[in-house]
Amino acid sequence: MKNPEWHAVTISVVAKHLTTSSTDGLSRAEAARRLLSFRNELPEPERDSLLIRILHQFASPIALVLLVAAIATALISHVTDALVILVALLVNVVMGIVQEGRASAAFDALKKGEARTAVVIRDGVPRQIPAEEIVVGDCIALMTGSSVPADLRLIETHGLSINEASLSGEWLPVEKNINQVREYAPLVERDNMAYSGTLIVTGAGKGIVVATGSGTELGKIAVELGKKQNRTTPLTRDIKTIARLLVITAAGILVAVGFLAFLRGLPLGEVLFIAIALAVASVPEGLPAAVTVILALGMERILKSGGLVRNLLAAETLGTTSIILTDKTGTLTEGRMALEAVISVPGKTEHLESEEAREILRAGVLASDAYVEERPEAVGDEKLVTHGRPIEQALVLAGLKAGISQQTALLECPRSDELHFDSARRYGGMLVKENGKQVAYMTGAPEFMLELAHAIPGGHTLAKHHKEVLAQALSMATQQGKRVIGVMRVPTKLTTFPVLNEQEAFLKTGEFVGFIIFSDAIRPEVKEAIKDIQSAGARVLMLTGDNPETALAIAREVGIAHASDRAYTGAELAPMTDDELLKVLRHNRVFARVAPDQKLRIAEVLQGAGEVIAMTGDGVNDAPALRAAGIGIALGSGTDVAKEAADLVLLENSFSVITAAIREGRRLRDNFKKIFAYMISTNFSEVVLISVALILGMPLPILPTQILWSNLIEGGLMNFAFAFEPLYPSAMKRKPQDPEVAKVLSGKLIALIVLVGSVTATFLLAAYFYMLSLDLPLKEIQTLMFVGVSVSSIFMAFSMKSFGTPLWELSLFSNRFLLGSLAASAFFLALALYAPPFQALVHTVPPTAIEVGLFVIFGLLNLATIEVAKWIIFIRPERKRHS
Repeated sequence: MKNPEWHAVTISVVAKHLTTSSTDGLSRAEAARRLLSFRNELPEPERDSLLIRILHQFASPIALVLLVAAIATALISHVTDALVILVALLVNVVMGIVQEGRASAAFDALKKGEARTAVVIRDGVPRQIPAEEIVVGDCIALMTGSSVPADLRLIETHGLSINEASLSGEWLPVEKNINQVREYAPLVERDNMAYSGTLIVTGAGKGIVVATGSGTELGKIAVELGKKQNRTTPLTRDIKTIARLLVITAAGILVAVGFLAFLRGLPLGEVLFIAIALAVASVPEGLPAAVTVILALGMERILKSGGLVRNLLAAETLGTTSIILTDKTGTLTEGRMALEAVISVPGKTEHLESEEAREILRAGVLASDAYVEERPEAVGDEKLVTHGRPIEQALVLAGLKAGISQQTALLECPRSDELHFDSARRYGGMLVKENGKQVAYMTGAPEFMLELAHAIPGGHTLAKHHKEVLAQALSMATQQGKRVIGVMRVPTKLTTFPVLNEQEAFLKTGEFVGFIIFSDAIRPEVKEAIKDIQSAGARVLMLTGDNPETALAIAREVGIAHASDRAYTGAELAPMTDDELLKVLRHNRVFARVAPDQKLRIAEVLQGAGEVIAMTGDGVNDAPALRAAGIGIALGSGTDVAKEAADLVLLENSFSVITAAIREGRRLRDNFKKIFAYMISTNFSEVVLISVALILGMPLPILPTQILWSNLIEGGLMNFAFAFEPLYPSAMKRKPQDPEVAKVLSGKLIALIVLVGSVTATFLLAAYFYMLSLDLPLKEIQTLMFVGVSVSSIFMAFSMKSFGTPLWELSLFSNRFLLGSLAASAFFLALALYAPPFQALVHTVPPTAIEVGLFVIFGLLNLATIEVAKWIIFIRPERKRHS
């Protein structure tokens, strides 16, 4: 039998459906029977063994290319070279394994929020049991300070309020009752329910268990966290594309070699030697290690900006982010109430330092039952700790900031009686002795207090038009999502508050003092950060559990929404198909009353449409969407579950870190392109050089060992040097959809690589044919070709500093690490040419200074040619577009 919507039915229907008693609970025997079928525990996620996780890493094409390169070099007895490639492979495998452990860590953090014990009523007797032994139908007693152990339909409340921030994202405690709620009410409006993992702030109550374990709202999140995610970041997608291209290229070369060898009748040993040389030339052996370094440097820079990157690839993914899905509370706002305005009786908004504002604040402070505790040992904001309802805490702190100390006020006006706030009667206050006379200061629901009041301070009548102006001010404040309390002053002769049925008449004798307005303060850096994100071509959408009016007001204030925008609710989104939802997401920016599963669906729909999604959040409810998004961003003050599921943690909760991270992501992406272009251009020229020699039946112009030395030893530091290139201003003005941002392997970059590689190979082939015509010894020719390849790589590096800027406009000292790397490359080249042990390893003979000088001139000519290619492919079209 299908379960009803528990919040929409009466208590008697719940008890009957679950075959339990709302007074005596289950019998112990029945509870034991039900426990055999299901325990109140979160489901464990699927976890692969270490061996399976290792094998997954070898499914990557780039790992296969490296493995083939290592085997190839080992087959020609160059064990040292093979070991170097294997180390690069090992680094990538370890990185992958570490990242795969994040789902398990998020689940473990989720379990920390579970209640350990609970008080159940069985056979009419309360008893404490382990929380995992709770079953559906149990009657649970709730007390202040404890966690809710399962999902409950409340049957009794006594001033019960529950903090549901971990599920709803909203920081104000929810005041609970036992009344039925409409069937399709969102989770945040189900005031007659208590959910597993939430915290009881005040009061007490009882409830019937309607769901345990994976059936609870918390359990549904655990199920989502336990699912395997197959996220493909832009960089992993590009690396796979590149690796596939390299594998196809290497395979094509080997087939061509085999065919040519068959036609020429060459011995098998010679064929294998040539094939290995070509295979090694086609593989950029240092690429994975260089990518790892460039990402690690990006992580370090983002950390200095206040962001902890937990996933290495996330640093680069930020550079291609096209949509940011952000929560409201605690992300755009500070997640705490702050005084915003004080409105006096004529409906005038008073300056917060004015005497009128101070009088209204003083009345509110005297009425408050919150109190401030001073901790001398603490520092900063932690020295003062407030206790009480959040709005009462904010009121007392606002008074302190205005110079109105509650302690001093109570010394001047000692309390005679207390009437604590109750949500049912909607007001509370304190009876004090002021100037020898009894006065009650009251605060409560503003519309209720305004309706009761008939006078203002001084005994004058509260005029009808004053009421209308005040009502209008109240309406405007509530539409903007502000929290408002009304303040009254009731002169009296009583020394205690009257009984409940006489209190309303008592209040009607009072004077209406004014409104005090509070808001969840917007973080100071948010507006500028959102503006920067939007200028970089990314859209910002707000997804919140708060009401539509508040969401829209905050969105407009921070620049997410325009004046004409509307807010869609979760109830409106629920019946939509994915196509309909995508259309709404394309043209709207604010979504309110959004449930956790809807956040996840929104992220998945947008990603399915090709968007790169960054998702911010801080609650347990955000964890599945954080893990499913292209990059999950959690607040440092958020729950452990959210932080474990996220890729980036904002340590100081600063939204501006996202802008800095996007900037760094663009920088990483640009620098990765430079590394890739540099490596592939060099390797392409080597492949062309060897292929042409093979086709023409000539000896190998350069040996596999010399290629490895040039690529790994000389070029190793050069590869890493591009990671230190600065970000050029134009990078933040490009849209994420721009091919130069979205793809590493863009058409322009491929054209540059082919052109540079072809020109370099042409110069080298011309030198090779000329030396063959001179009948020089083969070893000398191979040595000089090795010099030519190395020198051209060194000069090529200068051109690769920036694709969009000519060499003469670049600062040579903008990247000192590159200059050091060039010097190191020249040193390693000299070592291979003139140090006897290395001569034997690399198979070289010492060239003359004139021979080296000629290849330096060749390198300069090659550099000039590359600059011309850059001008034609990148610089001229870009300048035409902006002219």
